Amino acid sequence: MDIYCGDLSAEFVGKRVTLNGWCRYVRDHGGKLFVDLADRKGVSQVVFEDSLLSQAKSLGREYVIRVTGLVKERDRETIDEKNPTGRFEVSAEKLIIINSADTPPFEITDEKDKFLAAEDLRLKYRYLDLRRTEMVNNIIFRDKITKIARKFFWDNNFLELETPTLVKDTYETGARPFIVPSRTKKGSFYSLPQSPQIYKQLIMIAGLDKYFQVARAFRDEDQREDRQPEFTQLDFEVSFKDENYVMSLIESLIARIFEEANIGDIKFPFKRMKYEEAITKYGSDKPDLRYSYEITDITETMKRSDYNTVKRVLESNGKVKAVSFPADYGKSGKITKDFMLEVIEIAKTNGLKGLTWLFIENGKLKSIPETIASSLSKVESELISSLNAKDGEVVVFAADLDEMLLLQTLGKIRKIIGDKIGKFNTRFSFLWVIDFPLFEIDSITKKLKPSHNPFTAPFTEDLALLEKEPEKVRGRQFDMVLNGNEVGGGAVRINNADMQLKILKMIGMPEEQAIDAFGFLINALRFGAPEDIGFAIGLDRFVTVLKEKQSIRDFILFPKTKSFDSPIDGSPTKIDEKRLLEDYKLKRSEE
Repeated sequence: MDIYCGDLSAEFVGKRVTLNGWCRYVRDHGGKLFVDLADRKGVSQVVFEDSLLSQAKSLGREYVIRVTGLVKERDRETIDEKNPTGRFEVSAEKLIIINSADTPPFEITDEKDKFLAAEDLRLKYRYLDLRRTEMVNNIIFRDKITKIARKFFWDNNFLELETPTLVKDTYETGARPFIVPSRTKKGSFYSLPQSPQIYKQLIMIAGLDKYFQVARAFRDEDQREDRQPEFTQLDFEVSFKDENYVMSLIESLIARIFEEANIGDIKFPFKRMKYEEAITKYGSDKPDLRYSYEITDITETMKRSDYNTVKRVLESNGKVKAVSFPADYGKSGKITKDFMLEVIEIAKTNGLKGLTWLFIENGKLKSIPETIASSLSKVESELISSLNAKDGEVVVFAADLDEMLLLQTLGKIRKIIGDKIGKFNTRFSFLWVIDFPLFEIDSITKKLKPSHNPFTAPFTEDLALLEKEPEKVRGRQFDMVLNGNEVGGGAVRINNADMQLKILKMIGMPEEQAIDAFGFLINALRFGAPEDIGFAIGLDRFVTVLKEKQSIRDFILFPKTKSFDSPIDGSPTKIDEKRLLEDYKLKRSEE
C-alpha cells in the first residue's frame, strides 16, 4: 500500500508499504545504507542492503525515489525519539529512482543547532525551502485556518463570491495601485484592486446580502517589514446588520478556529476599547494587552523637578509622559544599559529629540549618569508613587510639544520593551478598538484624510460636527487587534449618494474628480442601497500571529522581499522597449 513517509506507525509493522519522497540524508554504513526519506508529512528511515545495496549507493541528497519494503520496529538503541516515525523503519525490497538532483545550495534542515541559510537565498530556491518541515507545517496551518473559515461562512449562509481583479483606477487615498495597460483599448488602463471594497458594496446593493471571499489584494506601498505587494484577505459583507452583529460573528469564527485548530484557550467576549483610550493609555490604536504597562501623564509632577531638559519643553506648554516596566533591572539581564541606548535611538528616529530612562533600587531612583536621578530628587517619591513603580523596574519618560507624537513613540517603545521582557499575562490577547475618528490630519498637507477609507459612515449623532469640527466626527469603524497586531478591520458603509459625495469632497477630491473615480458607486447608491457593513481579516498576518511567528513571508508560498523583489523568478524585470511600445506605435501610424 502507498502511504506518506510521515504516516509510518505501529499499525504497519509486518506489512509491505510503498513510500515516495526525497532523500534528505544518505548514510553509508558499509554493509547497509540508510536513507531518511521525506515528504510533506514527515520523514521515515529506509534501510537498503543485500541486492539493493549497489543501486542504493548511487543515491544522493534530494534524489526522488519510490521504495517498497517491509515495515519493522527499530532496535531499541537506534530509536529516534525526536521523530514521530522514529520507532520504525522500512526494509527496502524494491527501489525506483524517479529523478536525480543537483546538490542543493543549502542544507534542507529543521534542526535548531544547524545553520539556516540566509532568507534571500532560501527565497530564490523557495521550492527547496518549502521542503523543510517547519515551512510545510506553516503552509498546512494556513490551509487549515482557511478551510475552517470557509466552512464557518458557509454554515452561516454566506455566499462565496468573486470580485474582479482588473478594475477601474479610482486613485484613492493611501497606497498606490498597480496599473495594467489595456491592449485592446490603447491609452487606457486597469488597476489591480487594493481590496474588494467598492465591489462588495455593489453586491449588497444587488441584494446578495451575505458575501464572503478569500480575496487577493494588491498595494504598491512603501517598504515595510510586515507588508507584501500582494496579499490575501478573508473578506465579507452583510446587509441590514450592525457592528455588534459583525463583532459577535467574528468572535464565533475565532472560537471555532481555536477549537478545531487546537490553538489554545481564549476569553469571550473580546474587550472593547475606544480609540482615544487606546492612544492615551498605550500610545497605539493596536495596543498589545498581554502586558498592562500604561502610559502615565507626569507633566504636573515634572514641573516641580530640577530636570532642565524637560522643564524647557514644559515652559512651551509641552507634555511629559512615562511608562514603568517590571524589568528586574540588574538581575534578569534582558534590559541592559546598551539595550536602553538602542531604545533611545529608536525614539529619536521616530521624531522625539530624546528619551530618559531610570531604574528603581531600594525604593530610590537611579540613573546613568547619576545626575539625572539627582535632578528629580524633589519629586522622586511622587513620581515613583504615580507610576506605582517597584524595585527593579525601569522607568522611561519623554517630553515633547506634540502630544500625539509623544504618545505614539512611547507606544512603540512600550511594545519593544514589553516584548523584550516577555512577561505576558496571556498567550493571546484579542481586542476590539472602536470609535475611531472619521478623519485624520495629513502631517504634510495638513488636510483631512480618511482614517480608514472614504466609504465609512459617520455616527449619526456626530453629523452636526461635519461642517465646523470634522476632526471630532467619529467613524463607525472598528479594528480587531491580536497581540499588538491589527489583524482585521471593518466598518459600516455610507449608503447615501449625497453623503458619499460630501465625504469625498471633504478629503479634497473635487466633485468632477469624485464622479470620474467613484461615479459608478455613487450612481448605484441612488438605486436603493441597504444598510451594510463589512470586515476583512488579513490572512497572512493573522496566521503568522496565531503561530507566534514574526515574518508573514514564512506563511506565503512565494513571497516578495522587503524591497518587493521576487528572488525565485527575478521579477520585476525590464520589458523590451520594442515590445512595450509596439501597440502605441501602431496607433500613431494609423493616425
